Amino acid sequence: MMHTNDQQLFYGDNGIGIVLIHGVTSGCAQMVPMGRMLQDYGYSVHCVNIAGHGTYPGELLRTSWEDAVDKAWYDYDQMKANYDKVYIGGLSMGGCLSLALAARRSDIDGVISISSPLYLDPECFIAGEYPAEQTYFHRDMAGKEGTARRYHIHYEDIPIKVFGELKGLISYLNTPGVLEKVDCPVFIAQALDDQIAQPASGKKIFDRISAAEKYLYEVPTAGHNMPMNEGRFGLVQSIVAWLDRMDGILS
Repeated sequence: MMHTNDQQLFYGDNGIGIVLIHGVTSGCAQMVPMGRMLQDYGYSVHCVNIAGHGTYPGELLRTSWEDAVDKAWYDYDQMKANYDKVYIGGLSMGGCLSLALAARRSDIDGVISISSPLYLDPECFIAGEYPAEQTYFHRDMAGKEGTARRYHIHYEDIPIKVFGELKGLISYLNTPGVLEKVDCPVFIAQALDDQIAQPASGKKIFDRISAAEKYLYEVPTAGHNMPMNEGRFGLVQSIVAWLDRMDGILS
């Protein structure tokens, strides 16, 4: 069980909430460094688990991408019950879920999409083809250092089914007319050296959404896990500047 992935709420003092959702196979701890940084600017940040995550790997065998959208819906409503204004966002699948929610609801105050794939790199492990009889994919924690080792805690035996669920969510977002329904403010972050989400994803999201207030933050080198590496400092600074244009909290 991923005890280190209990959901965490960091209280700020500016009266605005943010829900942050991690990437596939990981847990809410992945968003804690970014959540704490946003708290320093006054935001109350809830780092939440995707449906089926943060417990046991077998739970993902029973969890669909629609379940994940429902969980994001619930998490947003819980935060909205306590704050007049709430943003929702996340990394990779977390960003995709935030966009899917905004496409289905007209009351989302804003979205923060980070490394959200509209297209997967065909060479990445998520995009791979696996034998029908294979249930789990092994990916150990070796090689992780510093912040990534402490917070990017994933299942080492990952149910392959969850890769298909992410692909189903991506397919939904690529359905004509879905992203076009997103008309709330959106911040999109994309690294051009991303090896999970094809780098064209960020610009494609930017072009398709209907939001009058949208911003594309592209950087040459930050990788896929931008909130976990040195790229998080520039990322958070840009997010906070964007949020300040929305809310005027820091001015």
